[in-house]
Amino acid sequence: MIKQFLKDSFFYSFANILSRGILFLLLPLYTRVLSPGDYGVIDILTIFGALVNIVVTLEIFQGLARSYSDVHDESEKIAYSSTALWFTLCAYAFFALIALFFSRELASFLLDSLESVKIFQVAMLSFVANGIFYLLHGQLRWQLRSKNYAIVSIVFTLITTGASAILVLIIGLGILGIFYGQIAGAIAGSIISWLFARDSFKLLFFWNKCKEMLMFSLPLVLSSINVFIMLYTDRVAIKKLMTISDVGIYGIGYRFASIVGLLMVGVNLALTPLIYSKYSAEATRNELVMIFRYFLAIALPLIMLISLFSQEFLWLFTTPQYYNAWSVMPILAAAILLSNMYIFMPGLDIAKKTKNISTINITAAISNIALNFILIPFWGIVGAALASLVSSFVMFSMYAFLSQKYYFVPHNWHRIVGATIVSIFTILLSLICFYYFDNYIITTLSVLLKISATIIGSGIVLCLLIGSKKIKNLKTYGLAVIR
Repeated sequence: MIKQFLKDSFFYSFANILSRGILFLLLPLYTRVLSPGDYGVIDILTIFGALVNIVVTLEIFQGLARSYSDVHDESEKIAYSSTALWFTLCAYAFFALIALFFSRELASFLLDSLESVKIFQVAMLSFVANGIFYLLHGQLRWQLRSKNYAIVSIVFTLITTGASAILVLIIGLGILGIFYGQIAGAIAGSIISWLFARDSFKLLFFWNKCKEMLMFSLPLVLSSINVFIMLYTDRVAIKKLMTISDVGIYGIGYRFASIVGLLMVGVNLALTPLIYSKYSAEATRNELVMIFRYFLAIALPLIMLISLFSQEFLWLFTTPQYYNAWSVMPILAAAILLSNMYIFMPGLDIAKKTKNISTINITAAISNIALNFILIPFWGIVGAALASLVSSFVMFSMYAFLSQKYYFVPHNWHRIVGATIVSIFTILLSLICFYYFDNYIITTLSVLLKISATIIGSGIVLCLLIGSKKIKNLKTYGLAVIR
């Protein structure tokens, strides 16, 4: 399983790193054309789009993922895939009609402006196109075709970013150009995904299989809504208690913090299908322990890097109106990591305990809502980031505890906690020193000291999680597996 995981995660991560890399290269240009208020509008519409993609199709893709892995007959696989596709197409067609008919009312409610109706309409069409693309693209993942998945991801990224850049920077369409670019990328990605996986889709629809998939996914709709609340309440609360420009500044901080999410995406895309297909194998539990520790050995140093160089990243890629975003980047990076680490605790998914998953996410969502409205009045966007961090910790802790009851994985928590404490100590000590003694002025000396702190902290983390002997063999083994 480890060899397959490393190969798949390499391709998934490569595609996502390329995607984010292009976006970061464009960020200095976008932040000179789009204001914090524009970024606030994009974030609010993106939040609504995330909710649309959860509710409209009732998360049937999760039911497809679970059912597809359990059957071995090819005709049965085609039946599940085809049923999920036609259900998705019909659901999005119905949503598009409703959203466009009530576009004035919805635009006024979400953006407090009737002047944004056109933007809202184009955004809704982009969410529909992306939702269909997500299901077609995901089919390659369930088939464990990571190379094809990566090819589609790269094409989607190049067309989306290329079209958006032309429409925003050259033609001057502003926010509209971002969403038109997403539509172009989603259409191209859907066509190529279908060509790769066309043998999986026929003009077939089976109500009994649709019902089976929905029976699995329906409890997860509530769960996903609560995950959505946990992830996006911060921006809604900031808009309510502060301004939409503050949402834009916070959103820029989130974009940089989500660099750690690149690692999570590759791991998640590769690991979840493998767990579903191999969880009954005796070696899987110990392999999952190893994968988790190696993952943290990369993730924790990455968080140190994002945290210590937050000011430099913003100075390099944005304009002064976005510089205040540095204060939320370390907190959000840790929150993003925690909120996605549930994939290493697969017991509830394996046992199909979707009600328990919903309970966990409801608890985390409630805590996040409460903390946002408590902390933002005192600490502004930093309070919103802290609310996300605490609620993410609550969610991960509950996952870790309950998952072990259904599928025990012998994680070495002493090593994991020790490495986490070292990372937190390194970040806090460095930030306190630079803030109070240098007032966070970027100098050659401060950069060198930050590099030194990152290297020392990362070295200790690697020794705790992996051990000095295994570190020596890691490079050789990793290259051999990729080959």
